[in-house]
Amino acid sequence: MDRNTILAVTLCFLIFMGWQKLYVEPHMHPGTEVTTIVTQPNPALEAPQAPLSKSAQVHTPSQSPQRPEASLPLPTQLGTASLSNGNSFFNGWTLKNYKLALAPGAAAVDLHSVTQESGEVNFAFDDASFGYLNTVQGKLTPTSQGAIWNYEDANVKLSREFDTSGQKPYLDMTVKAEFKTKRPKFAFISLSSQGLEKDPEAQDRQLVYWTSESIERLLLKDSQSLKEIPTPVKYIGATNRYFILTVVAQGQTQPTGLVQPLSPTRAGISLVYPVSENSISIPVRVYFGPKELELLRQVEPTLDHTVDFGWFTIFAYPLLKLLKWLYQFAQNYGLAIIVLTILLKILTYPLTYKSMKSMKKMAKLQPQLAKIREKYKDDKEALNREMLTMMKSHGYNPMAGCLPMIIQMPIFFALYRVLYSSIELYHAPFAFWIRDLSSHDPFYVTPVLLSLTMFVQQKLTPNTATDPAQARMMQMMPLIFGAFMLALPAGLTVYMLVNAIASIIQQMILNKKFDTAPAT
Repeated sequence: MDRNTILAVTLCFLIFMGWQKLYVEPHMHPGTEVTTIVTQPNPALEAPQAPLSKSAQVHTPSQSPQRPEASLPLPTQLGTASLSNGNSFFNGWTLKNYKLALAPGAAAVDLHSVTQESGEVNFAFDDASFGYLNTVQGKLTPTSQGAIWNYEDANVKLSREFDTSGQKPYLDMTVKAEFKTKRPKFAFISLSSQGLEKDPEAQDRQLVYWTSESIERLLLKDSQSLKEIPTPVKYIGATNRYFILTVVAQGQTQPTGLVQPLSPTRAGISLVYPVSENSISIPVRVYFGPKELELLRQVEPTLDHTVDFGWFTIFAYPLLKLLKWLYQFAQNYGLAIIVLTILLKILTYPLTYKSMKSMKKMAKLQPQLAKIREKYKDDKEALNREMLTMMKSHGYNPMAGCLPMIIQMPIFFALYRVLYSSIELYHAPFAFWIRDLSSHDPFYVTPVLLSLTMFVQQKLTPNTATDPAQARMMQMMPLIFGAFMLALPAGLTVYMLVNAIASIIQQMILNKKFDTAPAT
């Protein structure tokens, strides 16, 4: 691989990363603005409504002073959900195998750490006269299958039935409502998420939903206008990089969706069900847990799309599967990354060999190309024409050196997304000072070593470039790349470092085979 190719690949990587961070993530599909299908904001997400007028058809029952909210723990396969007797279905949910930090005694990952909300999943109606239900408390009773919540007044009878039999990783739930005086037009099942003023997970904290056979992702700051999702919605969710709370529609009725702004850093998303009779029954499935592919597929087959592997998902899935297979033997994801890197280097060696062979042809043509450049230095069109003619006459295809690297790039970018987004690396230790492959190197040793290794790699790589500006760019690349890796996960930096070392060894072998002098 010549230095021009290294430069091209490096620039492509930096452009890809910049595109992801500066354009794709900040400009995720914000939905389509339309006239809202409701006459009031969703009271499940808004503050309690103002007192109703005397002419309202639904009256507000007299309420005793607000009692402290009660809760009932309900164990699942992954942790414990805390059922609320208030409007929110859950006032907590704790995972038993995941901690917020590595320190001994660190708190477990819980619902609040993912959504920053004190309560989650609400049920409400578009009719503002039912807004008082946002403050009522019902009766929460354990059952042999899970639990049941009931509330009844002169206007409505509500119930929630929770089924967690069999210690599944999710809760199956049925929400029911019977209307005694009037009925609303729409019912909502909603969840919400908010960011912090200085949120380190701002780019990873999203609302997601599945519609029209694809997933849509919304950053909270892109959810600042009321938006209808007119097509059927399979599920809604609130996520960060590694964990998700999701509500999946079950049964025959296909709800639509609604995204609702709540503050500059807070937004909600709802499943919207039409109410056509005096009663409604809505079955849903609720999951809170890690974004682990097999677990997500147990909940809903398309839920694995909530793991953001970017454009190269088709390559990411087998790479992650191979990484997990290697882990079974290594019992260390750092070692598994090293072995995977070496395997990929061996598998792509024929492509690198072909690229080096093409570069060798190009080196032989350099004296003739230099004469052509001098002869046609004032005529760019003639220069390009004569250079192509000369190359073809000697059987050299300009694409021959680039094509092998272009083929490898999807694998390279897919592995980057795997190492960045996979829950498998969350708090996974490697060795020595690297105790968490999902976090950056705490002492920045690997980014510095990467810069030094890339500098050595440059010195060993034959150079066919004559442009001084390009040469200066190449000299700066190790520093730029090392600086870029300072904030990225240590698992990704380990991969890059091992890949650079393997490239040096590979380059030394190819230099000897082709009797090629390294760059000076």
